[in-house]
Amino acid sequence: MEAVLEVRDVSVRFGGLNALSEVSFAVRRNEILGIVGPNGAGKSTLFGVICGDVPRNTGDVLLSGKSLGTRSSHEIARLGLVRTFQTPRPFSSMSFVENATIAALTRTNDVRAARVEAEQAIARVGLSHCLDRPSSGASTGQRKRLDIARALTTRPQVLLLDEPLGGVDPGSIAEVLDMLRQIRDQGTTLVVIEHNLEALTGIADRLIAMTLGRKIADGPAQEVMRDERLIRAYLGDDDVAA
Repeated sequence: MEAVLEVRDVSVRFGGLNALSEVSFAVRRNEILGIVGPNGAGKSTLFGVICGDVPRNTGDVLLSGKSLGTRSSHEIARLGLVRTFQTPRPFSSMSFVENATIAALTRTNDVRAARVEAEQAIARVGLSHCLDRPSSGASTGQRKRLDIARALTTRPQVLLLDEPLGGVDPGSIAEVLDMLRQIRDQGTTLVVIEHNLEALTGIADRLIAMTLGRKIADGPAQEVMRDERLIRAYLGDDDVAA
């Protein structure tokens, strides 16, 4: 199947720290790819590199076969690759729909059309009842969904999700997972960082495991979760890459 996103031999150094070391993988179109690993594994740095927020020292990132070069995050978003954040920060002075409308204006100068796009995106994440509510009163789970809605208004080919289940009420997790499947089924490829390993394993087509800035496993979710190197990484074994 066609690869929509490719990461090729990407390395990032912060001073003497190797945050990422020659990381490579490809994401197939309409795939849900999960990225797992303990804190400090390099997962968020990897997202930053892919989206243009973190400069890489070596390697390349390709979207639909074309190098992203040194493009900014805004340019990359216009090409169809966007992300959500572990801690969403909506404009607190705006309503849910106003927040999403601002994002939709990256695709059109027509405010009415942007509002329609925003309403549709908010409906897709199950927040239609919150359209005109101030986002300042949003719960953590609602902020997560609003962040996804804002991303969807840009009509992404690839959506990177950073901890979409973090802070979500346990009773709502199944609903959020269904929402993510629907987003994928409607044509958006998903790459997901998530610490809820049970939930991620249930939704991901494939997992990549990382530790200490390196990729240590790549394959079907259940196989990766049984990989001894990943188990040792979560137990804090510094020799896991051996």
